[in-house]
Amino acid sequence: MGSRRLVPTVVGVVLALLIAGALIDPVGFFALLGMPGRAMPAARWQAAPLAVHVPLLVAGTALVVAAFGHLGRRARFATVWAGFVLAAVVAKAVMALAATVPALNVADLLWATSFTVPKAALYALVPAAATLPVRAGERPDGEPAHRAHWPIAVIGVATVAMTGPWVSSHWSRDLPHGLPSASPQGGAAGLLAGLLVLLLALARTQRTFARRSRTAAGAFLGGWLAAMWAGIVLGAVQVAGLLVVDGPGAPLQTLAALWVRLGEGASLGAAVGWVPGLFALLAARGAFRWPAARTVQATALVTAVVVAGAAGAVAAARPESPPAPRKAVAAASRTELSALRVVRGKRPRIVDGEGRQVLLRGVNVNQLVDFYAPRPGVPATLPLSEDDFAQMAALGLNVVRLGVSWSRIEPRPARYDEGYLRQVDQAVAWAKKHGLYTVIDMHQDGWSNAPTPRGTSCPPGTSRMDGYDGAPAWATRTDGAPRCQFTGRDISPAGDRAFTNFYYDRDGVQSRLVKVWAMLAARFGADPAVAGFDPLNEPGFGEQAPLTSTLLLGSFYDRVLRAVRAAESRPHPLFLEPSIFWSGTGFDAVPRGSFTADPDIVFAPHLYAESITMDASLGLPVMTSVEHGFVLARRAAGDMPVWSGEWGFWGDDGPVADRLHRYARQEDGDAIGGAFWVWKQACGDPQNGIEPTGNGLNNLDCATGRFLPRDAAAVQEISRAFPHAAPGIITSLRSLPGGHRTFRLTGRSSAGGCTLEVWVPGNERPAPAATGIDRIDARRVEGGWMVTGCAHGSYRLTLN
Repeated sequence: MGSRRLVPTVVGVVLALLIAGALIDPVGFFALLGMPGRAMPAARWQAAPLAVHVPLLVAGTALVVAAFGHLGRRARFATVWAGFVLAAVVAKAVMALAATVPALNVADLLWATSFTVPKAALYALVPAAATLPVRAGERPDGEPAHRAHWPIAVIGVATVAMTGPWVSSHWSRDLPHGLPSASPQGGAAGLLAGLLVLLLALARTQRTFARRSRTAAGAFLGGWLAAMWAGIVLGAVQVAGLLVVDGPGAPLQTLAALWVRLGEGASLGAAVGWVPGLFALLAARGAFRWPAARTVQATALVTAVVVAGAAGAVAAARPESPPAPRKAVAAASRTELSALRVVRGKRPRIVDGEGRQVLLRGVNVNQLVDFYAPRPGVPATLPLSEDDFAQMAALGLNVVRLGVSWSRIEPRPARYDEGYLRQVDQAVAWAKKHGLYTVIDMHQDGWSNAPTPRGTSCPPGTSRMDGYDGAPAWATRTDGAPRCQFTGRDISPAGDRAFTNFYYDRDGVQSRLVKVWAMLAARFGADPAVAGFDPLNEPGFGEQAPLTSTLLLGSFYDRVLRAVRAAESRPHPLFLEPSIFWSGTGFDAVPRGSFTADPDIVFAPHLYAESITMDASLGLPVMTSVEHGFVLARRAAGDMPVWSGEWGFWGDDGPVADRLHRYARQEDGDAIGGAFWVWKQACGDPQNGIEPTGNGLNNLDCATGRFLPRDAAAVQEISRAFPHAAPGIITSLRSLPGGHRTFRLTGRSSAGGCTLEVWVPGNERPAPAATGIDRIDARRVEGGWMVTGCAHGSYRLTLN
């Protein structure tokens, strides 16, 4: 059977795959074409997969089969497999362009196809296997007339280098500096190493595919496939580099790195591969000949172009000089909180009006969240009182991440609940009175507090679910998708559809939340005790990740930023989160958008590694360790400071004290802050489940309604000594539980000043020993001591 007769067979297999996946996949997450809910499209983004993605995927696979169906079985299998992946990537990119209005950054859209690669690679095995029963066709005789492998490879790599500031820089952003990369942000050494890997790989893959193709169309497709394979080789080299830099770690960490890097490499090759494909087509048509001498000359010439392009790309990607210092906010008195801002760069940090580095360490408060009540008569939240904040201050904490609910703020469109907003006002005021900053968090879990309706028949593989919290009912667009969960509350057809409609701003739903943030910014925009705003807790990934969970989420952040900056009286930091995928796996791509240019942005992932991540819930080996979670967060943040909006919640499973201890050591080592989950949790909270206690730092006995003694290990770690504020930059910090006997802080301050403030727990008066610090004093406060002093230049403080 010839290649032409193979085409209908493979097309039929691809169509069957698409239909079977859409029918079988319960959440529309694993299928090539997810269709939970009503089959008829109700929005442009729902029509684009049917109108654009499916035709291009089918047509692209058919073209590859027609061009390479003559090969032997093994070569044909490998080529059809790769051709299906290429067709899926290109189809996803064009679909994304058709679905997004207004269009996002095109290079970002091309990068977003990388997450399609691993899924497409699995599905590609089926159409590739469908070609195996057919006997081998005619093989091409000998080497093609043209020998343009090296020049074409150099031209392809030159394309990557020359487009670095505009295209290639959108890939491999979160690699360690110096590893082979196509991104100029990896530095000159990393970029040149990455270009060299691409050059060698592309020369070899071009030779392979040129030998296999015998038509002009085949030459073009072969050149494009060769570029995709070269990108995959670059991804594999990057993974090898990560194993050297990070060590092998847990087995699933390596698999996760392979998933990300090979996908990014393939999508990079697909994005730029049409250029070497075009030159392969011209070479096949005899448009030019490459005698050996001229090949050497051309290679040398274009290599010089590559080097020049790489140098220009690195220069273009070099971070701009830091902006001129903003006018400092007037320093607060010692009884007040000073307004916070962000310093970005090589040592990113949160600082106050005196320029002191501030570590925000505290707890999450969910007592104002509008939770679903799964058990009638059992409250879903506990009352919030001033005493809660007094107790937090007595533990030495200095921040509260205060969860609020959109469903309570705006129960009807454009109608705000002033009574609920006064509760938020009161909480912020209580926190301020006791010396705690507040991060206002728009909390959501599972999209909304709607449970599975009675009478719902959940698809196979899913189950009924409680409601949780988040959006009001009027802002929920599910298009008939069932409210049923897959492995947990954050993956459900209804939730994914609601999030996707939100990201596309269907019916203006997203615009309403943007206006809510403008209102909140106007309400709290002059209060220095409000540390900042967290626009959306653990955003869902929707049905088109990472287009939805990275690019459209970033577009939402852009809108919130503009609204907040226009409404507030002074800039507040925005604590921006990646998608729920980070909380569930320990890593994910960072949202992308123009918000990254704002000076007051904090990267605020939830560092739940070895806690409630997907590997733990499925009983798998550790995917991301506690320590590696911090490494990934720092890399993703770049020049932004990191703040862990949630961490902890290890329950009673395994060595909890050890994981608490390791987390605290890493938090000190990175000199960052975060908020422990959670301060108090009611017995009727849907996240608590039916347990004998309401879990939290303060455990509630559900039988008696009384609080149990706090866990000693957790209190020791959370309440350990740490600097509330330190002049200049903290260069090292070590604080072990057990009081002040194991505390060491070093820092560097160019200005100096009597501004060092270190919290120390316990009743015993600390005995400080210091270098570069004078006028040291220890003042008794509730629950411990506040050590203060005047630091100058390089300083050091130990407590013995």
